[in-house]
Amino acid sequence: MGLSPLGGIAMVTRSGDLDPSVVTDIMSREKLSPSEMNSILNKKSGLYGITGLNPDFREIELASYEEDKPKAKVAIELFTKTIAQFVAKYAVSLKGIDAVVFTGGIGENQVNIRKKICEYLEWMGVKIDLEKNNIKGEEVEISSKDATVRTFIIPTNEELVIARDTKEITQKM
Repeated sequence: MGLSPLGGIAMVTRSGDLDPSVVTDIMSREKLSPSEMNSILNKKSGLYGITGLNPDFREIELASYEEDKPKAKVAIELFTKTIAQFVAKYAVSLKGIDAVVFTGGIGENQVNIRKKICEYLEWMGVKIDLEKNNIKGEEVEISSKDATVRTFIIPTNEELVIARDTKEITQKM
């Protein structure tokens, strides 16, 4: 699932959706400069801001299974529900969807995160085969037989995209 269009919610340290007035209110109360506020929004928010844990998604997910780390569990629940909400918003805008695609580091490799997101989307016909979902970094369809919306894992190849774009740009010069 390419998450960057979703306001940075995939970014472990960046804020997600935020009422703009919150920014100026915090700046005023805490007497923060624009640079300091920028640092908070981009480096001290998101899942890291909720948990205070190492800003590595894998570690936050592992911590969410520990009894003494309830904030990590809350962060993962918030993350998965927010992703599902964005998929639902897009489905409304598109008047339905044919498929959900998981990609990028989290989408390709986090088995339990994909499972939780898909559970939130079952009402839309997104159902996954848990055995097929138990895979990392391979291109595969993980839909169950009774799903009406197909679900895929498609690994990214960002280096290839950058190389192709660079070639195209330089050829136009």
